[in-house]
Amino acid sequence: MKRISAIGMLALAMIVVGALNVSTAVAGDADEKKSAKAELVVVKFHADWCGSCKAMGDTFEDLTTKLDSEPVLFVNLDQTTTPGREQAGYLMNAMGGGEVWDEFGGKTGFILVINPKDMSVAAKLTKDMGFKDMVKAINEAMPSA
Repeated sequence: MKRISAIGMLALAMIVVGALNVSTAVAGDADEKKSAKAELVVVKFHADWCGSCKAMGDTFEDLTTKLDSEPVLFVNLDQTTTPGREQAGYLMNAMGGGEVWDEFGGKTGFILVINPKDMSVAAKLTKDMGFKDMVKAINEAMPSA
């Protein structure tokens, strides 16, 4: 059963990595195509039992709604259970974020804003920040055009 779960997570990780690297054609002018790909990865480190996670409530979902037209990939790492924590680690490693996982894995109650090019942490969002400050931090982390 664990083998199937690990294989399933690896398949999901490959899809996520593909979303980071694959360009998607967006319709524009007949002769023009614009490439769009994730310029930031926003990762929620979550567990159902976490008080800080509960305090943040629907903030992560609100961020995805507010920034849905931006080139941002939102990833929720649910670490409520041991298998969930293991799968979250597999996913972060598959995305090239092994060092991020080594530092933050197993911890919960925050959101990291990560540059997918080098998997560096651009910002850490916590329950102590207001929603507008979180949006501002994500926008400031966006690479300039």
